[in-house]
Amino acid sequence: MAKNKPEEVYGIDLGTTNSCIALVGDDGLPHVINNADDKYTTPSVVYYDTDQGVVVVGEEAKLQMQGDPERSVAFIKRELGNPNYSRSIDGEEITPLKISAMILKKVVADANAARAEQGKDPITKAVITVPAYFGNTEKELTRRAGELAGLEVLRLIPEPTAAAISYGTTGPDGKIFMVYDLGGGTFDISIMRVKGNDFEELSNDGDHHLGGVDWDIMLLNYALRQHDLGIEYEDIQDSRDVGRMLINAERAKVNLSNNTSVNLNLIYKRKTYITPISRDDFEDLTYDRVDSTIILMKRAIKHSRVPITADDISEIILVGGSSSMPMIRKAVEKAFPKAQIRLDRVKSNKAVAEGAAIYAHRLGVTPPPPPLPSRSYGISCFVDDKEVVSNVLTRKDPIGTESFRMYETRKEGQTSATLAIYENISFDEHTPLLRSTLLASNELTWGVPVPKGTDLKVIMKLSPDGTLRVSGECNGHQATYNVTVTGASENELNEARRDIENKTIL
Repeated sequence: MAKNKPEEVYGIDLGTTNSCIALVGDDGLPHVINNADDKYTTPSVVYYDTDQGVVVVGEEAKLQMQGDPERSVAFIKRELGNPNYSRSIDGEEITPLKISAMILKKVVADANAARAEQGKDPITKAVITVPAYFGNTEKELTRRAGELAGLEVLRLIPEPTAAAISYGTTGPDGKIFMVYDLGGGTFDISIMRVKGNDFEELSNDGDHHLGGVDWDIMLLNYALRQHDLGIEYEDIQDSRDVGRMLINAERAKVNLSNNTSVNLNLIYKRKTYITPISRDDFEDLTYDRVDSTIILMKRAIKHSRVPITADDISEIILVGGSSSMPMIRKAVEKAFPKAQIRLDRVKSNKAVAEGAAIYAHRLGVTPPPPPLPSRSYGISCFVDDKEVVSNVLTRKDPIGTESFRMYETRKEGQTSATLAIYENISFDEHTPLLRSTLLASNELTWGVPVPKGTDLKVIMKLSPDGTLRVSGECNGHQATYNVTVTGASENELNEARRDIENKTIL
């Protein structure tokens, strides 16, 4: 009897600068689906064309950004989870949730249009990748964006995990390797260990404000200084000139990967400025950014959930378009001389989407091992009369792990205790309150006064869907709370849904 064909599910890389969508074909291999412009990536840029009454996503939006930045939105992934982000276009509030949903809707619409030409039905289910260090809020905003785009999001998976799957990393059980993912706007590190046919995550780290665009800005500032214009990017980032400047800086950066010197052409206030720059000067100018990635790599090793050293890393996979800069490979080889460095320039921008598609294809067959969370979870308590967060679950505990800690009541005759639940990026048992984010606050009540110092047990478990279950026990009474993070209120979700449904997205 023939086996049922696995359900078709898209794998989507929702990137900071570019997004990509892929699907496992009848041949069992992942294939990136070209967009309406016949390109395999779609710029993650949105342009509000108020004259035509439409929203444009992708290459045309990126071009429009050069002359009309006031109506353009880019690098929105960096703002996911930022409560202080505030922007409006023609009186409409712009939110990272809504912009992410529009980008997803565009890439899926283009993929489904390509399927329609082949006489195939549309696909509405997807696995979407996220940076390994995203917290619950950012992950849930990504999930909600997918839902607003009309998708059933089956799973969110770490981008480095998807890249490793795409590269087909293999080896004996216990082999340890690292994925170095430097994209246009974010940087991600994951350390993994081969476990049968799957990967076991040992550590993750990253910086969602470090990516190729930072190299572009440093290059742009260098050129502005050479002509004594008395300005830098931060001074003109909202001007009409800056969009074209950044695109030209990005082009010069890319050309320096294949040439020892290039000219960077800038137009400012209708005047052209030409700046020659060599690869050596560019690398000297931006070395601190490269060094930042090396520091994060070493920090990930330090915080691995099993003890390892740099010499234990047998292979480092470079992915993300910005990892193609020659300076990246040189720095990584110098820091990890015993590791094999793998870089496929053609694959680097496709790897995450392809890996997500393979993962989606396997979902119903062999569920992968649980990943590590990107945050630690704990409650506020007092240590030596100072309020801190005591972590019950740490970033070294795989998702699905149940853990507990014992505490004591602080006052004589207590009948209840407040369980203030926090998340943070610390690996330590205790971390300062100011470095943690409050998720929820609930009351555990047992009604009968108890002596000071009575045992109070707190149990936590994080499920794959992002729900944190918290139980408190004291004096024979127990209370259980499910802490879920949506990243947005119901009003915000409904407003975003109405705005997207009422717009034509091209």
